[in-house]
Amino acid sequence: MARNYKELQAKMDPARRATNQHRVRQELQRMALEELRNAKQATQTDMAELLDVPQSSISRIEQRADMYLSTLRNYIQAMGGVLQVQAIFPDGGTVILSRFGDYEDQPYVVYAQAESNGTFRLLARPWQNQGDLLSTRVLKVSGFMKAMKALHLAESQISAIRKNVEEAGKSEIGGVAGLRVFSVPDLVAAGFEAAAPE
Repeated sequence: MARNYKELQAKMDPARRATNQHRVRQELQRMALEELRNAKQATQTDMAELLDVPQSSISRIEQRADMYLSTLRNYIQAMGGVLQVQAIFPDGGTVILSRFGDYEDQPYVVYAQAESNGTFRLLARPWQNQGDLLSTRVLKVSGFMKAMKALHLAESQISAIRKNVEEAGKSEIGGVAGLRVFSVPDLVAAGFEAAAPE
């Protein structure tokens, strides 16, 4: 008879459960991109749709030994994660590097919101609530759709977001693995700027 993993886990002693959880975290830290995507239950087709690239590009990204940080960041963000680069020193010191080029690469969560007279606005808040709120100007339907395309959202996702906003008034823009985060360059390309204080 098949048994549910949660049932088995509940019967484990706490020390063994902690050891198993530690081993799982270690394995997750050693995964190749393809294994990570599979663990997040996303297909190459899902990733291609989220990144607005051909499926063959996803295959090439996963097999590549060397790539731009922006490519890797976009891939990880499409799964709902945040890419962090760490410098680890022999004395045990660790520094997270978050500034590359002219901008601080901070992830943002984006919301779509209905405004008056059939208009819309996109809002972005820092993922860890540290930093400035960003916003587009008030947009008509065509501008709203164009801004979401600039965020590399798939047509099907854009249609679903528009429908949710029209029905509920506000909708978080999500991805395959739950939370979808965006970088400052992506937001600037979509017309975001510092939000006026309320």
